[in-house]
Amino acid sequence: MASKQSPYDALMANVKKSEDYSDNFNMIINNPYRILGASTYCTEAELRDIYQQWESAPDKYKPKFDKTKLGPPERTEQNMNWALENADSYVYKIFWFSDAEIASRLGNKGDFIEFFSKPQSINSTDYNSFLAQYIFLCIFDRNFTMAQQWTIMLNLINELLNVSVGRFWGFFSGNKIEAIDNNKMAFLYNEFKDNILYPIRELLGGANSKVVLEEIIHIHKLLATVQKPQLSFSRIQNQVYEKMERWFVKESDYVNNVLLAKVTGVSASSMEEKLAITNACNYIINTIAPQFRVLVDDIIPEDHPVNTKLRMMFSGKFIVVSKILSNAGMYHESLNLYQLFNQLFADDYIAGEINTLSKLIKQDEQTRMAPHAASTLMGNPVLMDESLAPPAELGELEALEKERRKEFFKRNVRTGIDYKEVIQGVLNNELRLVKDEEEDVPLIDRVMEEAAAEAEAETVKLRCTIEELQRKHEQEMRDKIEELNREYKQSMKKWVRAIVIILVLTVSSVGVLIHEFTKSDIPSELNDAAASSAKAAALEETLKTEKTEIDDMEAKMSELNADIAQLTRDYETNSDETYAQQLVDKRAEYNDLLTQHNEKVAAYNKHLQEYNSTQN
Repeated sequence: MASKQSPYDALMANVKKSEDYSDNFNMIINNPYRILGASTYCTEAELRDIYQQWESAPDKYKPKFDKTKLGPPERTEQNMNWALENADSYVYKIFWFSDAEIASRLGNKGDFIEFFSKPQSINSTDYNSFLAQYIFLCIFDRNFTMAQQWTIMLNLINELLNVSVGRFWGFFSGNKIEAIDNNKMAFLYNEFKDNILYPIRELLGGANSKVVLEEIIHIHKLLATVQKPQLSFSRIQNQVYEKMERWFVKESDYVNNVLLAKVTGVSASSMEEKLAITNACNYIINTIAPQFRVLVDDIIPEDHPVNTKLRMMFSGKFIVVSKILSNAGMYHESLNLYQLFNQLFADDYIAGEINTLSKLIKQDEQTRMAPHAASTLMGNPVLMDESLAPPAELGELEALEKERRKEFFKRNVRTGIDYKEVIQGVLNNELRLVKDEEEDVPLIDRVMEEAAAEAEAETVKLRCTIEELQRKHEQEMRDKIEELNREYKQSMKKWVRAIVIILVLTVSSVGVLIHEFTKSDIPSELNDAAASSAKAAALEETLKTEKTEIDDMEAKMSELNADIAQLTRDYETNSDETYAQQLVDKRAEYNDLLTQHNEKVAAYNKHLQEYNSTQN
């Protein structure tokens, strides 16, 4: 009996050796360190030496980092120059190796099985090994088939997003990035949190990527296995919801552009048109609706904007189908569709249509039974009422819309969304079943994108400002230390001259020495110099301490500002009051820290002036 194929073997059996990854995974495939064939531990001088080695003999340049399942990169002069210019970025260091041996074992079966044999944590994994498995999954399992391994990896990343800077550095230091101070460590950690999930966001793809609902739901289930997910995962979850929305748009386009292609108006008088509208109705109810209900009832939270948007889109895109069914006399089919709309997106207009259709169905049944009940007609006054005739043309629909304007355009109490935008496209003068152009991006999406971009730009601007202030402070401190060294040397020269004078006077005569020493100002000068030197030393130590505290505050301010920007984006995306409260707390903490920072800077400047006065 043949042995069962392992998940690793099954995955690698389906990997196409000719597959091109160059258009994906920019942080990995186009990483400057990969292009140079260098370690993240290399200094700038070492990187230049590597570049010169390649430049002198491009065909003979075979770095050890090329021995991976990714193969060697494309090394043109343009690519190599770009890599040399961008190799100092911490973002790229996050996505490459310091150890060529581990890099060469990327995707090795033994290492893969050993790594995922048990749940991993930051206490049991070094960064190089973590990165090798993460890159392997991102590159070779883009359909997330290895659910167990992805679950372990996603939970490990989530744990790394929720540790202190010190614990993260203990995990990351195995990657042998140069020793850095606390501020740069915090900066590196922020870059990690902002970018580590970038490959997964690339896997979900843009607007042109393939959309298969079963795969999207599978990815959602994987994300749901993350225990207490951090905010960084919400961006990925939103991408999943957006792909679900794109699936629905694709299905609705199929109904309108393919199934209804033969329907030229809202009457559907010919048999061909009736057949087309019947097929469209059956496809909506039997194929789209069951999957759609799973999305809005079980997967996307009810309070999420995408959930409300999908419900609104469902009735908005298919309500014309109900209208045509009703006009064609297919009252039961139209009623089923309206009842589905009402379940997904309750509205007074839809309720009115359901009531009208119910009367039409009852009237139709009575009409068909009339030949068998003629004898009872005179005894049943109800049947004498004026019959309800369904609207046959679009003009009558417009008249009906005017009569019901108040309740038709009434805001939905439950959702707070104006239903006018949903129905108005059905009742305008130019009703079109087939759209040649794509729908415009909704205003709310554009506003949210612009707000997110603005917040991101402000964060980058503040980060650059803080870095510039840090550089200025460091330069000022270096200049002041050099000045202190010069003044210290001058002070020592004074001491030496005083000692020489004392020795000369001692040799000449003890009496003369005492007499001259008594008349001179040397003792007072020595006392003043000693006192001044002691005060200067104390001030120098104070300045160093205050400078360190100021730098720590500025690093914390930068971290808080990044958190504020992230919370702002999350709140604008989800409208969750939890994010609003966190945003208020973060801003209060930032303001308190800013006040302490200003006070500390004022004290620093005061001590700096005192120190300068001692030198004069």
